Amino acid sequence: MKRIISILLLAVATLTVQAQFLDGRTAATAAAENQSPRAIGKKFTDFAMADANGKTHKLSEWCGKGNYVLIDFWASWCGPCRMEMPTVVAAYKKYHQKGLQIIGVSFDNKKEPWLKAVKDLQMPWVQLSDLKGWQSLGAQVYQINAIPANILLDGKGKIVAVDLRGEQLEACLSQIYK
Repeated sequence: MKRIISILLLAVATLTVQAQFLDGRTAATAAAENQSPRAIGKKFTDFAMADANGKTHKLSEWCGKGNYVLIDFWASWCGPCRMEMPTVVAAYKKYHQKGLQIIGVSFDNKKEPWLKAVKDLQMPWVQLSDLKGWQSLGAQVYQINAIPANILLDGKGKIVAVDLRGEQLEACLSQIYK
């Protein structure tokens, strides 16, 4: 009987370790992800950037105020960002009246293409950029090294999801706004 229990305990321990590393992560990677400014459950990190009119805004003007907020990192020159934008626009149209806020953070270097893309892609939400491209404050604060990228915050300002694209974004928002 002791032998059977020992074998069962060993099997459970093995399955637990396999499940933890099934996606190829190591313990160090998992720990680093928990330290990431984009880790699920972590409170948002505030930063300030200028909008299209040059007025400086902080994320805290929207984040942690009771509504879900999607921080969307993109650029006018980014093909995948432009392809994803109709999904984000549709989500805004469907859920904004229910409380969803979107904050666009552009990785553009030039103002004219940035503003043209905002208009062409019909993005009615607030847009922020310091026009520093990959060196932007948003990229640095949230360690963004690929776009499109996004962070979904709950009403308390805690990260509940990252990098939701296409059907994933709609599925997540439909669960929130049932």
